[in-house]
Order: sequence, then structure tokens, then C-alpha cells
Amino acid sequence: MAREKKQRIATEAAPAAFTHPFASLDLGPLRNAPPAPPPRASPPAKESKERLLLRRSTARRGGKTVLVLEGFSPAWNAAKLESLLHELKTSLGCGGKVEARTLALQGELADRLIPLLETRGFAIKRGW
Repeated sequence: MAREKKQRIATEAAPAAFTHPFASLDLGPLRNAPPAPPPRASPPAKESKERLLLRRSTARRGGKTVLVLEGFSPAWNAAKLESLLHELKTSLGCGGKVEARTLALQGELADRLIPLLETRGFAIKRGW
């Protein structure tokens, strides 16, 4: 018994009707895209070059690392310290609190904290 010869489909070139599926659509004039938003400005730098001491502490904290910022001038009242702490906590994604004119930030974040403080106009000295 002989097998029938199968008819082959040519695949070398696609038919002209299927080269571009959207070629027959008339879209008309396209709307202009909305204007790009203006670039975000960096946070304003503080005018004072205040020198702060950054310490790493684990004492009385159950072995957990805390970065302590100290050396704020008397011009920094509790409200200013709280606002700075809030900005640092949101940009670093960590916890922290104000302890007797010092800021305590939870975690090993010195590499990310120092550039943030320098852009705000502080001079940082590492204490470890």
C-alpha cells in the first residue's frame, strides 16, 4: 500500500494581505501626549553647617544596632528635632525617636544616612 503524498504549505513569504495587520485601519490624527511633569527639586539644604557626631550603639538595646546623632545646637528645639527625625525615618524606612536632644535611628543605615544629612547642610563626624 502506497502512502499519499502530503501537500506542503509554502512558508517562504507571507501573503501581502497579512504583512501588517493594522495597515488598513484609519486612525486619523492622534492626540498629543500630556506634557511631562517638571523634575522634582531636591530638598533645600540647610544654611548652617552644623557639625553632628554619629555614633553606633548597641548598649541596653538587646544587641540591636542604633545610630545616635548628637551635637545639635540650642537653636534646635523639640519640634525641629521631631520634624528632622520624621524626614529621616520616612526616607530611610526605619524607626527612631528623640532622646534628650539626640536622635536615635534603628538599624545599620550609616551609609544611607550620611549623604542625606550632608544634603541638608550638616557636617557629620563618625564616632566609631
